Amino acid sequence: MLSESSAESVRKRAEGIASRQSPPGDDPQEKLIYELKVHQIELEMQNAELQNAQQDLLRAHQQYEILFDFAPVAYVVLNQDGTIRESNQAGAALLKTDKRYLRMKPFVVFLAREYHSEFFGLLRRVFDTAARQSIEAQLVNRNGDRIWTRIEARRRDDPDGTQRALTTIVDISDSKHNADELLLAKEEAQRSNNAKTAFIATLSHEIRTPMSGILSLAELALQTDLGPQQREYVNGIQSAAGSLMTMVDDVLDIARLESDQLPLERERFAPAELLQTLRALFMPSAQEKGIVLDIDPGTHLQDELVGDRNRIRQVLVNLLGNAIKFTARGTVSLRVQQARLSHYLWDLTFEVSDTGRGMSEQERNRVYDSFARAFDSDDVRYTGAGLGLTISRRLARGLGGQLYFESEPQRGSRFYFSVPLEIPEPDAQEAPRVAADPTLPSGTRALVAEDNPINALVMQTVLEAAGCTVVSVANGHEALDQLQQQRFDILLLDISMPGLDGLSTTERVRELSSADQYPANVPIVAISAHSMRGDRERFLASGIDDYISKPFSKRAVLTVVAKHLKAES
Repeated sequence: MLSESSAESVRKRAEGIASRQSPPGDDPQEKLIYELKVHQIELEMQNAELQNAQQDLLRAHQQYEILFDFAPVAYVVLNQDGTIRESNQAGAALLKTDKRYLRMKPFVVFLAREYHSEFFGLLRRVFDTAARQSIEAQLVNRNGDRIWTRIEARRRDDPDGTQRALTTIVDISDSKHNADELLLAKEEAQRSNNAKTAFIATLSHEIRTPMSGILSLAELALQTDLGPQQREYVNGIQSAAGSLMTMVDDVLDIARLESDQLPLERERFAPAELLQTLRALFMPSAQEKGIVLDIDPGTHLQDELVGDRNRIRQVLVNLLGNAIKFTARGTVSLRVQQARLSHYLWDLTFEVSDTGRGMSEQERNRVYDSFARAFDSDDVRYTGAGLGLTISRRLARGLGGQLYFESEPQRGSRFYFSVPLEIPEPDAQEAPRVAADPTLPSGTRALVAEDNPINALVMQTVLEAAGCTVVSVANGHEALDQLQQQRFDILLLDISMPGLDGLSTTERVRELSSADQYPANVPIVAISAHSMRGDRERFLASGIDDYISKPFSKRAVLTVVAKHLKAES
């Protein structure tokens, strides 16, 4: 039926045609004939328009059927009970069947059983809310293959009032497979990372334990009356051991950084004093090579800032060390620029530049790779573990800053290290530094349980020199035997002893103390080369009172022992 406006338009056109064919006269009969003529033309025109509309509707329906049937996405139309009203070619192909077979089939026959209730819940929501709903479910095609799919449906209201669910089915098997592969890869990477962390921790312990003995014995030897040549030899031993310990620490830093376990400190320090320390450290090597070392703090450098001074120093030592190593002649310089970021934060940018050999594009691309040197050279001057810049870049990021560089062959390199640092509170005060080694109360008796004979000797020597009576044993069982025989004021237990380790020994001591077999609350200090995050907390949680890390110094041992004996320092 035509609308009122369309009918009026048809009426006017019909009148125009009738007037041209036979104009209306004044006679009533002529007027009647004219009106009948207009009405006839009007009916013919309305019929033509209706036929055209039907043709348009037919063409639109055919186009819809073509689009629906040959769409690249699987479509099915579902009744309210979940039966398939119709399907397109893609839907039939996905289910490995013919379209005719699908008509009036329950859709759930193609669903894995565990998804039946979820599918009917989807239908209920679609017809209740008329909103688009979706689920992920596994379909089982006629070949018995399981296919991961995403099923999306929305309600369609037909002209006769019938409600259907227009449903798309998308094959997501590949993405599900990729997600599973990624999950497995992530789990494998986590296992690998845990294994690597455990290996690094074990390596650290096994190396740091003998290195602790070497460094501690060298420290004790240097405190004795040595001749010039002997002192030179011992200094050489201490220097070589210190270099090896630095490499061990680099490997540990890599493991900590990769597992986000690197501890950062917050302490007040003077940037100018740090630069003076760097100048004193590198001036001899620069002079030996005949190059100029220019360290300029700039103007108006802050007197004090708060941050991790040692980690900042570690980055700058690496950058300056590399610059001097790879510069044969000319200048190595360090410049500092500062900018205020907020009322409590400053940004310091350290620029280390040199006139050395510079780097090619290939060398620049691998300069941050772990265990790789940028230069392919067997020259002894360029040897190293290849960890320095990797650690420095990750340290910079860990400190909240960044490390970047620019370099060209034969034109030197320029490294920029920026780091945000806090402005100290006006009333904040640093703890006073202790000038002398702490002293121990006279008559102090200490039990040392250490399976490494060198570390046991060093520990015994340090404590006896401080006036302590020391009994040394090699494992936890011997320590428990000694505790049953005599009284001790403090126990120092190595964590990794064979048989009964330090943690197990501590647990046994605390149990027997509660049973009044040992003195209650006797201080127990752990001695360990373990240095990963969480080690100290794990030791303290087991009942240990304090912790001394290997390699240890005389001062570190006496400070910890004195603290728990409440000695005057």
